[in-house]
Amino acid sequence: MAGTIKLSVKAARVNCGMLSKDVAEKLGISINAYSRKENNRSRFYADEIAQLSNLFNIPYENFFEAECLNKTRNGV
Repeated sequence: MAGTIKLSVKAARVNCGMLSKDVAEKLGISINAYSRKENNRSRFYADEIAQLSNLFNIPYENFFEAECLNKTRNGV
């Protein structure tokens, strides 16, 4: 991915024309939880990063700088 521009989660969401509440709903979390994560006050889980990758049609490697947690919310 050398030379590839990395997008923040917010930039990816805006580029897709989606609202925060829509993405929060797709992830199955509250709008407040999503807002904290999008604004770097909380971390995304690995399974959420995978969902964002599919939702925004962006390689998941783009979000590595989002410092996602290794453990999923389901403990798997």
